[in-house]
Amino acid sequence: MCTLSKLRTWREAHGLTLEELSDLTGLSIAMLSRAERGEREITPLRRVALARLLKVRVRDLFPVPRTIEEHEESIVAP
Repeated sequence: MCTLSKLRTWREAHGLTLEELSDLTGLSIAMLSRAERGEREITPLRRVALARLLKVRVRDLFPVPRTIEEHEESIVAP
């Protein structure tokens, strides 16, 4: 995960506070804050909703593995 999420950059570029984005998406402020810091993952459906709301591509907001190997490496075992 990125140290500084692009989600924060895009949110701020749209002049939205965490509270406003929370109201628009139904995600808690805490969840959004953790996602911005790279401490929490957002489900794929929520990623699509956020991208549409911010008028960007999903892959512009969240890292997308380019290969199966990258995807497998990003999965953390419990």
